[in-house]
Amino acid sequence: MPNMPPLQQLRQWQRQAAAHHIRLPIVWQGEQQQLLMNALQLVDNADINTLYWIGDAAPDNAINLSSKQNYQLLGSECDALIINAFSGFPADLIAASTGCVKAGGIWLLLCPPLAQWQTQPNPAHKSILPYPLDAKLHVGQFLPFWLQQLAQQNIVMLHNNQVTQQLNWPALPEPEQIAAPYVTGEQQQAVKAILRVVSGHRRRPLVITADRGRGKSAALGIAAAQLASAGKTIVITAPSPAAAQTALSHFQQLCNAEDYSRLQFVAFDQLLSSNLDTDLLLIDEAAAIPTPVLQQLVTRYSRIVFATTEHGYEGTGRGFQLRFQQHLDAHCPGWKKLHLQQPIRYQTADPLEQLSFNSFLLKHADNDASYDSTQPVSVNSYNNNDWQNQPELLQQVFNLLSLAHYQTQVKDLAALLDNPHLRVITLQQHSQLLACALISIEGNLESELCTHIYHAERRVQGHLLAQSLAFHLAQPQLATLPLWRVMRITVQPVLQRQKLGSVLLQHIYQQAKLANIAYLGTSFGLTTELLHFWQQAKYQPIRLGQSSDKASAEYSILMLRAVKGSTDKVTELYQQFSLQLYWALPHYPQLSCELALTLAQPPQQLALNNADLQQLALFSQGKRPYELVRHLLLQWFNQQQIDVNTQLMLCGLLWQQHDWPTLLQRFALPNKKVFIQHIMASLKAALLETIN
Repeated sequence: MPNMPPLQQLRQWQRQAAAHHIRLPIVWQGEQQQLLMNALQLVDNADINTLYWIGDAAPDNAINLSSKQNYQLLGSECDALIINAFSGFPADLIAASTGCVKAGGIWLLLCPPLAQWQTQPNPAHKSILPYPLDAKLHVGQFLPFWLQQLAQQNIVMLHNNQVTQQLNWPALPEPEQIAAPYVTGEQQQAVKAILRVVSGHRRRPLVITADRGRGKSAALGIAAAQLASAGKTIVITAPSPAAAQTALSHFQQLCNAEDYSRLQFVAFDQLLSSNLDTDLLLIDEAAAIPTPVLQQLVTRYSRIVFATTEHGYEGTGRGFQLRFQQHLDAHCPGWKKLHLQQPIRYQTADPLEQLSFNSFLLKHADNDASYDSTQPVSVNSYNNNDWQNQPELLQQVFNLLSLAHYQTQVKDLAALLDNPHLRVITLQQHSQLLACALISIEGNLESELCTHIYHAERRVQGHLLAQSLAFHLAQPQLATLPLWRVMRITVQPVLQRQKLGSVLLQHIYQQAKLANIAYLGTSFGLTTELLHFWQQAKYQPIRLGQSSDKASAEYSILMLRAVKGSTDKVTELYQQFSLQLYWALPHYPQLSCELALTLAQPPQQLALNNADLQQLALFSQGKRPYELVRHLLLQWFNQQQIDVNTQLMLCGLLWQQHDWPTLLQRFALPNKKVFIQHIMASLKAALLETIN
């Protein structure tokens, strides 16, 4: 029907998409006002009940999305998603919301003619551009790259009122012979696995993972209905009640009304503060719940099922795989994992899912890279202009960077292509990517600006290291110097523990030296292992952030290494930091005693006199209460080398000033008396050794 008007064709194609159980991706190029009018006519005449809209000029009946709503999108659905790209192309939000479109739904991109569009700035990427770049003027490489990928996808393309590319309709899906309420055999297997968690061994959680639209949430609801009919009680939690809605609605459809009360939604923070008795705990969209919360729930509940989206556009999905599943390995041997592959919301050959996977590089393939230590490696450096002709290498780099950080999102891919102040340095062998690092080029700020930052009158985007040096560390002169910050560094998982990360860091140092960089810095979530890695590379800690990360409970540490700058200055900043941290430790409740001992340094103090030592000796013999000698015990501890366990206990008690419930939990002791007795015994042995 070549002569049919586009709007009439679109309505027919929508019906055809519903019959094929796919979503309909449409790219409509042309003049802004005309396309907006066309889109509004389409909304008025097509079968659209729930409309999501990105960009300006949203109609009153649309839900206008913002980048702050990514996690609220989990589990939600729409009949159409319209993107007004004339006001910008927020890649992260578009990738996240694309999964919400239902089968038979429309994904409509309104944009200028493609040749013109790829030469224009993208104001929606303002948050990924560093000072002094202006998003209203800067033309990056993300749009040209994305459009290059788009040209290879199966989509409908329109230019004004002309259809320039038809959809290649996939075959009608073969109906699977499966008994209701299941839609696929995989979903049926998932429900059976959930039921086994209740009837099988305790402390063997089940983890169900899948990309969007695979029916994992529905499986939770189906299983809950079967358990409720058998008289079991079930609790479900999720990042929000809306994220659990799919599971709850399937439960209510299948369950008798008298059993509704057997499934209860409880917010995860309430779960931690209550002692609910339940036969099974279901956790939907688990990757969007802070990892420490999940760990506490594993300790508290013996029968748990986790369901989560692991895909990159959900932000924390990779972190769930990297961090939390390692926790299960250590604390719940025998836990099970089930991955659902077959789509339910739409068919396997859905063109919109392929568009999303391919254009945003969301396919995370397993890498079987090998490394021969007897063969040379090559070190290569890339900036944002180098990726257009190397999409395969960019895919590898983005995959590997995703493994390095649990919150990697599509906006990080956009930054690689749009931000000219980002550099990727790779370690390769025989064309294989072994390791890579992401470098932020910072500093070189004007002296007057640095003074304003120091006085808390200005903040500058994209200069975390320079900003911290000028403001937090009161060193505005250092922010005027050329700086590099190692944002992420990662090695292929199969090649870790072979010193490749250290080799790459040394190459980065040599490149920084050639570029006349004053200082190298890095900032990351503090763990003992990572601190040791960076200290081995001659970086010194100079600042610890005061709030812990919601997902990991880790504090962010800033470390520095001199290149062309002063080594003495780094040492000075480290000494200032370690002393300041000593006094500030009570403000870091989540910091481990081990890390507190490693990082903090008490001030120089006069030695205890004989009268003080006598008081401590009497305490060690049970003849003085702890409260009377606390100040002397602190002074003694700051000057002594004692056994490691007692050091940790005294650090938590005296340096960090934890309350007694926290201390007893950390050291697995029954009461305060036993804790004090251990301190007394260690003190007594140490004093005897001193006397002898």
